[in-house]
Amino acid sequence: MLGGLRNRVTIQALTTSPTGGGTFSETWTTASTVWASVNSKASETYGQEKEQQDNKYSIKMRKRTLTNANRLIYDGQIMHIESVTDETERGKMITVVGRVELDN
Repeated sequence: MLGGLRNRVTIQALTTSPTGGGTFSETWTTASTVWASVNSKASETYGQEKEQQDNKYSIKMRKRTLTNANRLIYDGQIMHIESVTDETERGKMITVVGRVELDN
């Protein structure tokens, strides 16, 4: 499986900082860049359901702690994390479902 990790993915974390007057600014900072296997969820489905999956990706990578306070950057696209699972239950690999915001 590790040989299939051929895509570079950047993991970013949301950071909030006080700006004064009780307000905060939010910035995304790069936490790390990792090797992963990135596949479109649309390639796994057909028909009308395929259209609903066009903006979703399945990303497999070595295990790390990720939450929805993180996001992924792949091929210039920002992906918001929808779920993180350890499908092997061995604690070595995780699968992340990421959603790319589509322009309206």
